[in-house]
Amino acid sequence: MQPKMCSKCKKNIAVVFITKVENGVTMNEGYCLKCARSLGIPQIDQAVKQMGISDEDLDMLSDEMSSMFGQKDDSDSSDDDEIDSQTATFPLLNQLFGNTPAPQPRSSRKEEGEPKEKKKSKRHKFLDSYCMDLTGRAREGKLDKVIGRDVETERVIQILNRRQKNNPCLIGEPGVGKTAIAEGLAQRIAAGDVPYKLRDKEVFLLDLTALVAGTQFRGQFESRMKSLIGEVKECGNIILVID
Repeated sequence: MQPKMCSKCKKNIAVVFITKVENGVTMNEGYCLKCARSLGIPQIDQAVKQMGISDEDLDMLSDEMSSMFGQKDDSDSSDDDEIDSQTATFPLLNQLFGNTPAPQPRSSRKEEGEPKEKKKSKRHKFLDSYCMDLTGRAREGKLDKVIGRDVETERVIQILNRRQKNNPCLIGEPGVGKTAIAEGLAQRIAAGDVPYKLRDKEVFLLDLTALVAGTQFRGQFESRMKSLIGEVKECGNIILVID
């Protein structure tokens, strides 16, 4: 069955349905989770707050739903009415949020301002949220000088310059200075004291605790990690340190 698209953005799958009356005519409209929240539907706001779902989680959920329906074969389309399509599209969400009264739209200024804010943070969405830019902090002078780790730093640089098997692994007890080696590498890159191959690289330190935090649903952590790795590959010059 062909899923119904969002009445507002026309891009994502509609999972929240409302019924409103205009000039004596009853109209059924469907919205995706992002648009439903932007319209200020009370049930959505309450559910999002109770379940601890962030705007980033809503974006990922909408994208995954769109890609999942996009991969299905459209040959089984039917001529059922809108009510059937509403109940067929994610019945659990429809049961929770369906047939809610028409919401009062928020101010136009806020609606116009929200997409701009998202566009600004779209570039490094996951890197900025879950990683620390060590190279940037080194350029700003926010990292302390690393002492006594020259041999280890040189070895890491040597491994990173390989064409194959170029993933160094630092093993040691907590507190022996593994993160300091990553900071030393970032300082060397910021100062230009590295081989030509590494001069345009950026060192990001992954905060694994922040990446795991808030992952209440099955597969949410894997989805975050996959999106993070996708950003790293897209940038092409990121050295990701998993501490």
